[in-house]
Amino acid sequence: MLIRRWKRKFLSGGDDSGAVLVMTAFFLVILLGFSALVVDVALLYVNRLVLVNAVDAAALAGVQNLPYSPTTAMEIAKQYAANNGAPRDKVSVSVRNGDSEIKVTAYRDVDLYFARVFGFDQKRLHASATAQVGTIAAYIGVVPFGVVEQDFVYGEQYILKYGPHTVPGHFRGNFGALALGRRGASNYEEKIKYGHQERLAVGDWVETEPGNMAGPTAEGVKYRLDQCQHYPKCTWDNYVAGCSRIVIVPVIRGFDKANGRDNVEVVGFAAFFLEGTLREGGNGNNGSSSVIGRFLRIVVPGELGEAGDYGLRGYKLVG
Repeated sequence: MLIRRWKRKFLSGGDDSGAVLVMTAFFLVILLGFSALVVDVALLYVNRLVLVNAVDAAALAGVQNLPYSPTTAMEIAKQYAANNGAPRDKVSVSVRNGDSEIKVTAYRDVDLYFARVFGFDQKRLHASATAQVGTIAAYIGVVPFGVVEQDFVYGEQYILKYGPHTVPGHFRGNFGALALGRRGASNYEEKIKYGHQERLAVGDWVETEPGNMAGPTAEGVKYRLDQCQHYPKCTWDNYVAGCSRIVIVPVIRGFDKANGRDNVEVVGFAAFFLEGTLREGGNGNNGSSSVIGRFLRIVVPGELGEAGDYGLRGYKLVG
């Protein structure tokens, strides 16, 4: 009814036609304003999302080189920010807090469209992200070897699991193996191959898995070695991140006091490059199957917290 009345007055050129034209123009301006709001807000949202994702990716990429290579960390962060859509010349990176944090900030000037009608030509968007590196306090995916707490030397070989010919005399019935999740040689072999897919934390007590278990040890280690399909083959000082030969091992306190199947304490985590097994005479479980690995210092995703520093670091976004 109102539309018909408005139409009749407008077409008849009545006394109110001028007012109607003014009202029509007014509503057109409002409509234009809403168009500006919808289009330009969507444009700003998309550009803001790209910028946030870029600085997040940059911080997470850069932090993996801390605390050992801060210069490399900053270079990688800038490259990742640019690769993910941030203007390279508008990205700044800083390392702080004793080389344990990296902060990436970026901005972008976005040209507006409908908002130009109201005098707004551009909008500057800002985004920042901070990532932190620290000691790993909990991890999912450890292998069922337990190394005794000690000062490890980068690149040096260590025995991750002993055989009868290499086991220390004070290890009574134990060879460095752990019963993670459940007991038994088959579970032990499975955990070597695929890792223990449950959270293990500093302060946890775990059972030892007594016995040599040469066969399951050899099979589990061989599986991991065979999964490395990289060319050239990975070595301890030149490997692809995430290679199956990189293993995370619980650092243990109490093996010297354990007697047969017993409980030992997790005090930290360490990373090793899996070199292989050392077999010395005999067959099956009568043969020696020591597991050899080289100590690494690496940074991996993980839960940070208070823990002994055994070279394995974790990282996370903190802002």
